[in-house]
Amino acid sequence: MFSKVLVPVDGSDNSYRALDAALLLSEKLGAKVTAIHVIEVIPVLHIQSEKLLRELLDAYKKESQLMLSKCSEIATRKGLSINTKLLQGNVGSTILDFCEKEKYDIIVMGSRGMGKFKELVLGSVSSKVVHHSSCPVMIIR
Repeated sequence: MFSKVLVPVDGSDNSYRALDAALLLSEKLGAKVTAIHVIEVIPVLHIQSEKLLRELLDAYKKESQLMLSKCSEIATRKGLSINTKLLQGNVGSTILDFCEKEKYDIIVMGSRGMGKFKELVLGSVSSKVVHHSSCPVMIIR
């Protein structure tokens, strides 16, 4: 039924619970799991130094790679392996586009996450994904 599972992660507890649920699907159904993290488009208002902007982006990418490495470690501890992918763009739209392009069967995601450059908006990304996804979406609290 579900052979390809997409799990967007953002470092929040909810996203790691979603990863656990996806790994359970992998274990029970033999599904392939891909954990993705989407680097949000940074609203740059007045960063005078291009060097400073580059340093901020590099730090953000490094933090994102560490998050995906943690996902791989969690899977390995359960005797499973996953794919990971780092993407950039509008979070909700990027998740939906990647899911459709790569033909995933289900998206498993947390009900709320944490945005890097904005206040927590209650479920804005998960709401967008639920309402616009062409495949089933499992929301984990």
